[in-house]
Amino acid sequence: METVGWAGFALTQIFYIPQIIKILRTHDVSGLALPSWFILTIALLCYLIYSVYRHDIVFIAGNAAGMVQSLFMIALILKFDRRQTAAPGIESR
Repeated sequence: METVGWAGFALTQIFYIPQIIKILRTHDVSGLALPSWFILTIALLCYLIYSVYRHDIVFIAGNAAGMVQSLFMIALILKFDRRQTAAPGIESR
């Protein structure tokens, strides 16, 4: 059964890769909601704390890695969100 847990861990981490690649290539984050990524990161932190309490290595690894990737997504959104970086009256390209 632990193999199923590790498979879930791997698939969850692979989930982030296409979105990250797309953002890095296009710098387009217009379809992403920053509050959703904050909520996900906080949820993963809660799961991580619980996983450490339970001493469950599969969930510790999965939630820690998920938090890192969610924080990376937040950083990308903050970096490439043109609505936040564009000066008023000046359109960004």
